[in-house]
Amino acid sequence: MSHCWPESIAFREIPLVCETRTCPKCNGAMRISKHRRRRLYTLDGPICLVLKRLRCPNDDCTISGTFGPEQEADYALPRWLIGWDVFCWIGHRRFARHWAIPQIRKELEDSYGIRLSDDALEDYTDQYQTMVAAYWQDMKQLDEQYADTDEIILSIDGLQPEKGHETLYVVRELTHRRVLFAEPLLSSATEEIRRLIVRTKKLSRTMNKRVVLWMSDKQDAFVKCIADEFPDVPHRYCENHFFRDLAKPVLEMDSTAKKRMRGKVRGLRAIERKILDVGNGHAIKMTLPDVNDDVTESPSDDEFLSEGGSIVLDYCSVVRGILNDNHGGPQRPPGIRMLDALNEVSQSLNRLNKPPHGSHVHDLLVRLNGCIEKGVSDQQETFDRVRFYTTHVCRVIELLSPDAGDTVYREQQFEELQQAFQGHSNDVVFIQMSKLMKSFRPGLFLGEEIADLPRDNLALERWFRHPKSHERKIHGHQHAGKRIVQEGPTLLPTLDAHLSHAGLFTPEELIPYANASVPACQTASRARHKIMVKARSQKKEKNYSEN
Repeated sequence: MSHCWPESIAFREIPLVCETRTCPKCNGAMRISKHRRRRLYTLDGPICLVLKRLRCPNDDCTISGTFGPEQEADYALPRWLIGWDVFCWIGHRRFARHWAIPQIRKELEDSYGIRLSDDALEDYTDQYQTMVAAYWQDMKQLDEQYADTDEIILSIDGLQPEKGHETLYVVRELTHRRVLFAEPLLSSATEEIRRLIVRTKKLSRTMNKRVVLWMSDKQDAFVKCIADEFPDVPHRYCENHFFRDLAKPVLEMDSTAKKRMRGKVRGLRAIERKILDVGNGHAIKMTLPDVNDDVTESPSDDEFLSEGGSIVLDYCSVVRGILNDNHGGPQRPPGIRMLDALNEVSQSLNRLNKPPHGSHVHDLLVRLNGCIEKGVSDQQETFDRVRFYTTHVCRVIELLSPDAGDTVYREQQFEELQQAFQGHSNDVVFIQMSKLMKSFRPGLFLGEEIADLPRDNLALERWFRHPKSHERKIHGHQHAGKRIVQEGPTLLPTLDAHLSHAGLFTPEELIPYANASVPACQTASRARHKIMVKARSQKKEKNYSEN
């Protein structure tokens, strides 16, 4: 790698010579034939390695080349401009602290006087990622971590950042919460998934560990392949996926009602503009009212001219925040949360001692309360149905908790509840819930005798937040980028390794994997992505139109 070194840099020279002075071919004494200088950046300052290369002086020897010092690899690998300490520092900032490349470049220049281009840093991080992934997936590391473990629990899940692109499937071991491997697939067909399950089977045999449980969402390919390759291993279905699918029709009903209710709560901006237009907006002191507090003193109309506008604007801000809240889940849908919060604001407005009737602020508060009541009353009947169905969803969720009784009792209650739902032949929601419960039942109560059993594969889903966070900090989008799929086979083990490894990796840990190569599936995924980008390029479309 060529580099233009500034003339003002003062290098610290370190002479190195080959420790073996005997020719490996003729056993003759070798002599120093030439000196080679190699300049490197280190965290302690720039250095210059004076490499004294040896050559066999025997003219009859078949070896005509020179031998360099073995210690050179302890400072840097070939074609590097940086030492191992800078290399490990860059990798730690990139994958442990999720720094962007420009941030790393500026920190190196400001703190250590190391000037590297973004392209050079990308090359170093790619090589670091490959080496750490090889280290983390090496059987030696697996044997050390699982030395005291005889039984393992496996899970498989997929991540598809954007619809229509490849899906990254990750196989993870849950007792030690460790990524075993990841591979991007173009299709979720059964035969494609079978390759991953067969690979996992070979890996478990190599580790000499017994698989006692599989966990996944209830994809048909997962169910079929795991049953074929692990016939005696129970396959537990993820409770989290079951809850989401069970409550899906209820959440859809809640979402529709919430959207319509939001559409009816109109006029917030008009109310705020009224306050600002009368000249009170520039002197407003924003003090958020507590919706549960009563106001016992009634200010005069003159006081409300200066302070009453603040109350109106604060209430408008409260309502706006409630309308923008999308949090919630199967046990408390977002629409129900929004409805309850709006009712609290309405009750607070009714308790509030308002200024005299006919005043400007009084009319705005009444107007705001009317907007809320209009939206709430419009969808009250629908939300009553949502509450009714949510109560039954919560009953099903409670039956899956070990606190509700032993497994036999809970499974019996689960079956009775499923049959009760099935009896509501005219209710589409109950019929759909009954079919889903019947489908998931074979895998919901398996493996509960295993100690420290994870209730679902949320451990894997929560772990996915780390690479998602990594991607968000890189390109600023809210979703994980396509890069996580393309580089997943090495990127995910690298991120997982940094979660478990304290501090920076050392050269002694990474040197054995200096020649590690990128997995074939990752290379193929990158190649496919380049073809896709080229196929949809505007420049190519222009050439086609001209021809």
